[in-house]
Amino acid sequence: MSGAGTTSSAAPPPVDADVLSDADSIASIVGTSLALLLALLGGIAAWRRRKASRTEAADSVRGLLNRQLGGVLTHAYRFLDGSVSPLAAIYVPQRVTGRTDSGSGPPLAAEELLRSDRHVLLVGMAGSGKTSFISHALREQARRWSRPGSRSGNGTARPRVRGGQPAEAGLAISATTLVGRSLPEAIVETYRDELPPWLPHRAPQRQARWLVLIDGLDQIIDANARSRVIGQLREWAGRTDHPYRLLLTTRPLAEQETTALRAYFAEHLLLPFDESDRSAFAGQWFAARVPDATRAVGDRDRFCADLNRARLGQLAYNPLLVTLAALVWERAPDRAPDRAVLLDRFVAHLFDGGGTAVNEVSSALRHRGRTGAMVATWLHEQLGELFETAADGWLRTGQAVPSVISWADTRAPVAPSSLLPDWSSRIASLLVGTGLFVPRGVDVEPVARSVVEYLAAGPLARSWPEGQWLALLADPATRGMAGLVLARANVEIGPFLTELAGGDGNRVVAAGQLLSVGVPAPPEVRDGVLAALLRQWYEGTGPVAAECLSVLATLAANDSVRQAVYDIATDPRWPRQVRGAATTFIAVPTLRQRPADD
Repeated sequence: MSGAGTTSSAAPPPVDADVLSDADSIASIVGTSLALLLALLGGIAAWRRRKASRTEAADSVRGLLNRQLGGVLTHAYRFLDGSVSPLAAIYVPQRVTGRTDSGSGPPLAAEELLRSDRHVLLVGMAGSGKTSFISHALREQARRWSRPGSRSGNGTARPRVRGGQPAEAGLAISATTLVGRSLPEAIVETYRDELPPWLPHRAPQRQARWLVLIDGLDQIIDANARSRVIGQLREWAGRTDHPYRLLLTTRPLAEQETTALRAYFAEHLLLPFDESDRSAFAGQWFAARVPDATRAVGDRDRFCADLNRARLGQLAYNPLLVTLAALVWERAPDRAPDRAVLLDRFVAHLFDGGGTAVNEVSSALRHRGRTGAMVATWLHEQLGELFETAADGWLRTGQAVPSVISWADTRAPVAPSSLLPDWSSRIASLLVGTGLFVPRGVDVEPVARSVVEYLAAGPLARSWPEGQWLALLADPATRGMAGLVLARANVEIGPFLTELAGGDGNRVVAAGQLLSVGVPAPPEVRDGVLAALLRQWYEGTGPVAAECLSVLATLAANDSVRQAVYDIATDPRWPRQVRGAATTFIAVPTLRQRPADD
């Protein structure tokens, strides 16, 4: 019984536990299915992104390779003397030799470095062809990657794995781009218009890697900056968690820098041309420039013979100098290239390419205020004399850098050594930066003796102290420099040789010695000198006569000189005594034997 005002309601029926369990199961299934669906959609999206990324990478790599295959191979130097044939038309495969602490290995083709599995340090003198090799290597790597049979079903390039080694696509960067940047950042900067920025951080394709060709480590003039770059390269070479193999090129570095790199890089020396290389270069040069094939072969042979007569020693096999010699020879193919002219062009081209080294020193000076700016301006004006001083110092005492420091402290508006505490090392870097010198401890040494003789001849040629010049000519050790002094002086060589040949015995000897060191002379002047030598030898006695015979024997090693002596012997226009001397010289072979010390 309920009281008035109260209400009652029935309790809800209990929910079956099985129903709750089924609902939970359904919710779980729906949630799981939804998660799976979202994961699937995410996976599909990621797959599509990866596919798009792979497609973009493949397209980018293929475009890069096509540009490398179709691009024009560029010369390292800006040639000042005329038009040079495309590098691809005249490139001669080069050779290298491995270098270790125990010595050098046998020569091998430079292209073998492209098949190596090691990081490589390639060292070569100025003008030896390092940058040309880089250009050739890029094209060669692209050709190997893209050659027939290396395509996948969809037409994209497919890398070819050789002997378990990854295939390699080439990238070339300047070593100077590594200053203040990591290796990947430098690659991205160099190829910012050709590759997506993420691609250089990863392999170009599966089972492949990048061959990064880093050119001109020596062109980082600042020693501290170069040290940091060397440290970074050592670090990359010591790691395996990246898609790079490194090949560095450089002119000779300081020994401690080379030693630091040698621990991680296989060091190789880029060799100069040999006779066959030079002949191959000349053959390709003239074949590309002379339409008539027979004439091109004749020009090749005459050019090589004439270059040998220039008496440049090992420098005559430097690829840059051989190229310059070909340009000079084309302008006057009727006579051998003049030694002084070839050295002048060689030095000028290295100076032209050494602006970075000069600017580095100037910048350091300008940071020292007005006084430093005055010295920097003076330095630019006196740069030629600076190198002449270095050359003269090396020839006299074997010390180039101390000679320059003493000269600069005496001549500059303010002593540079008082402005820059590291002035000595900066001078060394300046001399090395042009390629005319290479490091030697804390000092430097020239790339070739003939280069410093040419430089040191400058002041003497301008002042022309004839007595000092005759003393240089009399000494076999300085005779080559005497010839360069004469060639650079404001002296007409033909009349001067004729004047010497008409003088006393010592002056006749001097005229012959000039011919022996390659000073050019018209045939009639040369014959007059030969006649004077023959007469002094035949009629004279004592040391002068013996010296005349020695000079004649040296000159007679040349076919054209032997023919000239024969012509003198048979030409009735020459005095009877001269013809008799020529006949005796021709008839007695032992007279034509060159002295052992010549």
